[in-house]
Amino acid sequence: MSILRTENLSKTFISRHGIIAAEKTEALKDINIRLEEKELIGIVGASGSGKSTLAKLLVFLYRPTGGKIYYMDEDITKYRGKDVKKYRKKIQMVFQDPYASLDPNHSVEWHIKRPLILSRYNGDLDNRIDELLDMVTLNKSYRAKFPHQLSGGQRQRVYLARTLAVSPEVLIADEPVSMLDVSVRIEILTLLQRIKEQLGISIIYITHDLNTVSMITSRLYVMHQGMVVENGDTDSIINRPSNEYTRKLIAAAPNPYKRI
Repeated sequence: MSILRTENLSKTFISRHGIIAAEKTEALKDINIRLEEKELIGIVGASGSGKSTLAKLLVFLYRPTGGKIYYMDEDITKYRGKDVKKYRKKIQMVFQDPYASLDPNHSVEWHIKRPLILSRYNGDLDNRIDELLDMVTLNKSYRAKFPHQLSGGQRQRVYLARTLAVSPEVLIADEPVSMLDVSVRIEILTLLQRIKEQLGISIIYITHDLNTVSMITSRLYVMHQGMVVENGDTDSIINRPSNEYTRKLIAAAPNPYKRI
């Protein structure tokens, strides 16, 4: 059984001009994806392809204008109020810019402790904070540091620890390494793989970069102009793409494809 899947998911944005005139933008069209338990899949496409819109729909930052989202075979598009809050604990998102995701006025300890308190964690808070830091390969000395004292990779680790504090079952990582140096990207991608294995969670990795998506994912969805134009086994798509747009993406990638 899929842990998360969509059925003909669509999203149209409407911008109004004056009293009567309105302009519609169809951002997503009939998207069908599935994520199995303990799986790491990729969604790839250029800017404007609809990747981030899909991510925001999956975590309920947007509501769809058509189609369904199923979590453990339950239609969650009908959720309201408390049901949405419960769902958001299970489906967490890691954003592109770790600095913008963290409050510069608060320490690393505060960022990790806050979701623990809000989720009414009933264990030892200090031990749990240290466990989460260790999980993202940071030691306890980082508890007192502030975001501006950290590197980009360290900030992304802190945000990942904060996300894991509520024990999610699915992580949606939206361009989590695009703002990091190349060497640090590999470290974060390796960390995502290790977390998947260690915690048994499922991950959707969203990116424009076929080089990184080919390193860690088992299956791949290629998006273009709000639609999925190709999907399947990652190696098969990378080595034998059937769609012209996919072939163009691969041809534009500067580096050879390697797995970690």
